[in-house]
Amino acid sequence: MPTDKRARQREGREQRLQAEAKSTKRRTLIRRGIIVVVAIVVVGSIWLLKGGSSSPSSSTTTSPGQSSSATSTTLSNSQAKADQAKADKVSVAAGCPASTKTTVNNLTWPTAPAMTIDKAKTYLATITTDLGPFVVTLNAASAPTTVNNFVFLAQKGYYHCVIFHRVIPGFMDQTGDPTGTGTGGPGYTITDENPPKASNPAQQYPLGSVAMANTGSANSGGSQFFIVAGSQGESLPNTYALFGQVTSGLSIVNTINAQGSTANNGVPPLVTHRILSITIATQ
Repeated sequence: MPTDKRARQREGREQRLQAEAKSTKRRTLIRRGIIVVVAIVVVGSIWLLKGGSSSPSSSTTTSPGQSSSATSTTLSNSQAKADQAKADKVSVAAGCPASTKTTVNNLTWPTAPAMTIDKAKTYLATITTDLGPFVVTLNAASAPTTVNNFVFLAQKGYYHCVIFHRVIPGFMDQTGDPTGTGTGGPGYTITDENPPKASNPAQQYPLGSVAMANTGSANSGGSQFFIVAGSQGESLPNTYALFGQVTSGLSIVNTINAQGSTANNGVPPLVTHRILSITIATQ
């Protein structure tokens, strides 16, 4: 009997040890899972507005002073396909490739352009998309290097047929990469001209702000830029060169934004729109 009793006790101890081991393993896996989830969130935040580069129904307004932002809509597959077909038809008629995945140019330069703009003048950029045009008033006085770079690229036709490759509803519309992948650029980078911190952090980049995308490193901007289309974009930290403001046609920006995607950090949008041309004028 003592032998049987000891055997039963030993068996009980082994079962308890096995149960404790399973419980410990389960807790470890849960902790690891939480760490992975947190890491994914952090990486997603770090990638924000970098686009992987060597770097968020719509309402209408023509004044940046009005509070107007895109309203996220969920498109059915059939509606998204129909809208994409319309966008592609307009783009192809303007001389763009049939596919939005085609690299539209391989233009690069060894160095940033020389300063040619007049910082005392007001520059207007009319950005025509497959949905129609919107106008950006450029901040030549506060961001001369960035504006000079944008004007140079626009006048070289660099942005012709370039897609809005990353669009997050309620946040921003990102574009400026001829490869359409978020990794392209003009072959050089420019000096940061970041804005001062706003007194109200929630309004660091007002709706319709046009700013440079970057890699998170200093002086890493090139050709990619984004347009703020919602509160998530308005409250970004002041680490992106603010070089313009949409002053007409914000409804176009909002429509592009409403047809973006909340999945995969906005890549690709539900409907991929394109820049057909950018013309520069002074006033």
